[in-house]
Amino acid sequence: MTLTMNASNPSAVAKPALQGIRVIELGTFLSAPFAATLMADFGADVLKIELPGEGDPMRSLGAFPPNSDSGYWWSSIGRNKRSVALDVRTPEGRELVGQLLEKTDVLIENFRPGTLDRWGMTREWLKAKRPDLIVVHISGYGQDGPWRDVPGFDRNAQAFSGLAYVTGEKDTAPQQAGLPVCDFNAGLWAAFGVVTALLGKLRHKDPAGDEIDMALYETMIPFLKDMPMRYRHEGRITERTGNTPDYVSPGGAYLTGSQEWIFISGTGDRVFGRLMAMIGHPEMTDMPAFKLNKDRVTNRPQIDAAINAWLQMRSTEEVLKACEAAEVPVAKIQSIADLMNHPQVIARGNFVDVPDHDRGDVCITSPVPRLARRPGAIRWAGQRLGESTQDVLQSELHLTEAQIADLRQKGIVGG
Repeated sequence: MTLTMNASNPSAVAKPALQGIRVIELGTFLSAPFAATLMADFGADVLKIELPGEGDPMRSLGAFPPNSDSGYWWSSIGRNKRSVALDVRTPEGRELVGQLLEKTDVLIENFRPGTLDRWGMTREWLKAKRPDLIVVHISGYGQDGPWRDVPGFDRNAQAFSGLAYVTGEKDTAPQQAGLPVCDFNAGLWAAFGVVTALLGKLRHKDPAGDEIDMALYETMIPFLKDMPMRYRHEGRITERTGNTPDYVSPGGAYLTGSQEWIFISGTGDRVFGRLMAMIGHPEMTDMPAFKLNKDRVTNRPQIDAAINAWLQMRSTEEVLKACEAAEVPVAKIQSIADLMNHPQVIARGNFVDVPDHDRGDVCITSPVPRLARRPGAIRWAGQRLGESTQDVLQSELHLTEAQIADLRQKGIVGG
């Protein structure tokens, strides 16, 4: 069953954007698999190489459906990929991968630097198999530098990058994000790098491949706003401010009379004026203490006191309606239940139910971004370990049943 995003003109839907692109994923939890998932959503043929009998550790993470050998998360992160159970650490397994590489455009891996070399899959070996291959390396700290060999996972990247330092309340311990944002961002940046490399080859008629080096901590560097400049030029270290941003006022988390949290953004002079008029204090707009944003940041307590006094007398529903009428950006801080039942999310089709083998439907997030003519699609949920092994070895490498049986007997292939 194929599920596609809604297009503004369904009759104009064309072939998937990445159809014809072959990707080999040698990745495990979580960055490389996510990069490959993004490409698979838009039509790339992804062969996910997994160790026989073990598979990607993501198969065992999180909650499990009843009577299942893999978790819900695997159904999503493994979607649209063909699982091939193959031990690439063995000479025979490496040779089979080498044969597959001859028809492959992209290789994605996220092992510690040097791992592929130890398995005999050196840069020279890869280039010999496919001269124009695009290779993606994702690791904790990158392929070079003094920390090259230091192991790192998402939490380490959040700490190292400065993200955790500025997350949390001022007088409490630094706080990690509630989701593995560095892992996911690494996959996103990697997929962007692959598409950029593919487009560069096409536009410039360049027969050479490329090599993409992504460190987990680097995924957050572009998001540091003016923190580097403030430190370099003023010697200022940005500290935690919790839910209250230190660069704009009013804005942050506020509690309504229903005892529910919302975020209000009063960014900009015009929005500030509309917000003050909405809460019955239009005079504050012209007062010198609140004239410019920098003044409002300095005098934030007075502004927040006026906002909080107004909020305490009103329910969340009343506040949301008032802000909507006044064109003041506001959002309830939603739980997953709030999110999935919100009419906007339902209208956009952000979650879909996909048949998942013999255990019924499983809820999966829809592909993003939305392309009108070449939308992403979920063609199937994550396969069982090695489900496509037999098909790939027979149809693409032309191995016989006897050869596959021998490899399976040796533990080199599974499925």
